Amino acid sequence: MRAHLERYQRQVGTGVLLCVAVAFLLLGGRLVQVNTVLGARLRQVAEQQHIGHTPVPARRGLIFDARGRVIAGSELVPSVFADPGLIEDLPSFAQRLAPALGMIAGEVEDVVRWSGAPRFCWLKRRIGADQERDVDGLALPGVGMVRESARRYPLGNSLAQVLGFVGAEGTGLAGVELHYDDHLRGRDGRLSSIRDVRRRAIWRRGGDTVAAVDGGHLMLAIDTVIQGIVEDELARSVAAFEAESGVAVVMSPGTGDVVAMACHPTFNPATYTDSSPECWRNRVVVDPVEPGSTIKAMIAGGALDAGVVTLTETIFCHQGEYTVGGRVLHDTKPHGNLTFEEIVAHSSNIGMAILGQRLGNPALHEIVGRFGFGCRTGIDFPGEGGGVVLPLRRWTKYSTTSIPMGYEIGVTPLQLATAYCAVVNGGVLLKPRLVRALLAADGTPVEVFEGPEPVRRVLPAEIARYLTERALVGVVRRDGNEASAYPMLGKTGTAKLTHPDRRGYAEGAYLSSFLGAAPVSDPQLVVLVMVRRPDPRIGYYGRAVALPVVRRILDSALTYLEVPCNPASAG
Repeated sequence: MRAHLERYQRQVGTGVLLCVAVAFLLLGGRLVQVNTVLGARLRQVAEQQHIGHTPVPARRGLIFDARGRVIAGSELVPSVFADPGLIEDLPSFAQRLAPALGMIAGEVEDVVRWSGAPRFCWLKRRIGADQERDVDGLALPGVGMVRESARRYPLGNSLAQVLGFVGAEGTGLAGVELHYDDHLRGRDGRLSSIRDVRRRAIWRRGGDTVAAVDGGHLMLAIDTVIQGIVEDELARSVAAFEAESGVAVVMSPGTGDVVAMACHPTFNPATYTDSSPECWRNRVVVDPVEPGSTIKAMIAGGALDAGVVTLTETIFCHQGEYTVGGRVLHDTKPHGNLTFEEIVAHSSNIGMAILGQRLGNPALHEIVGRFGFGCRTGIDFPGEGGGVVLPLRRWTKYSTTSIPMGYEIGVTPLQLATAYCAVVNGGVLLKPRLVRALLAADGTPVEVFEGPEPVRRVLPAEIARYLTERALVGVVRRDGNEASAYPMLGKTGTAKLTHPDRRGYAEGAYLSSFLGAAPVSDPQLVVLVMVRRPDPRIGYYGRAVALPVVRRILDSALTYLEVPCNPASAG
């Protein structure tokens, strides 16, 4: 019996030893698995639990006008986020926090519950100082704040379509904010720290910290004083004639600089979501229009250059009615024989149609392309339109007389102003320029755009000089009815607008335009104003709606620029 018991004890002991050995083997295997197969993932989990990364936002670069005035800047403002994993009682949490954020409790609950992220969700971004103080005073577990860059526009609605705007993530979404986003945005940094169980920072981890790199700055060719003059005068004209909208652009004909660019109605880029997307579009650069008589100066100059007309001959203008291919063309007033200069001064549709017939479609198509119509100017702005010029094979016998009158062709206001600059600067087409310089974050130049950028010669200098000093001065002498500090040259335009729902032109719908430059002796500025759908009962001719606006803009802008008056140049 004793021997049997001892044998049993030995068997039990052996079994226990085997069990212990197996347990140690399994434990050892598990340790090997943890340190090899599962090691990387477990270390990642531990790091997520104990190490926190706080973004350090880069400051977006400033935008200046041509004289160094700040027109767009940024400041760091607090944004509130939540860690859903630390919120124990969501209804109570939402009830306490909602008033401080100007929200209702249900909104806070929905944001946290449906965020889709277990440890992070935005509650409200870019809050004010009062809200920051209220949230901070609650000291709620699971709530944190981080400072984000918020874009500010000191001039409010001014320059809205030029500047564009910035989205919630700090990315440029329109205008130069979009076009130069890579330069302006910079690179965000990261601050790493060891955190306790409540995700509170205990100490900083220097090795994982990445410094933010602030964005560079931008200097525009825009002068905000002239911009303000243009916006005020354009808004005044749109209101006076109860028009739908208006656009204006001011350029330096000698450099191609865009000095001012405006669309009305406008919006506030800081609160762009409160306005209609229709207001966001920069119609000066994007939208093509039939230019009407404003294009006649370029076509007439091309006809003179082609030798199909001379300065001394007269052209019979059929007393205001001219039948071409079953279509009757009209002038606003009947004319008999007119010289080349008188055709331009009186804006004779019939005279221009006859010049078109003499040129023929191939030569006419070449002149249109020479002045840059039908292709983008290359201005440093997103979404530029190239206008609408049909291929020569699609031109008809009607095109021969329609194009010289400014129909059957679409040009952007920027294209038109750029072409007119070529007429008044001696015949050289220049690339328009909106940005003068790119600057680093410390203000040092990265790239400077100096001097004009010629594209090609479009007219001989003597023809451009004749148009500037004689023919286009005659237009203003005929149409102008208001005293001016500076003698001006220019061209009116009153174009019919197409019907929005069907083919043909809408009854009583016009685009009233004027292209002007001053002073005549040495044009310093070119101004284009277009007013869309003025009330015809009040007035709709370009000379009544747009010419006075251009005159006032030129007088005010040239006085501000301290350009000497020279009344003797009025001819």
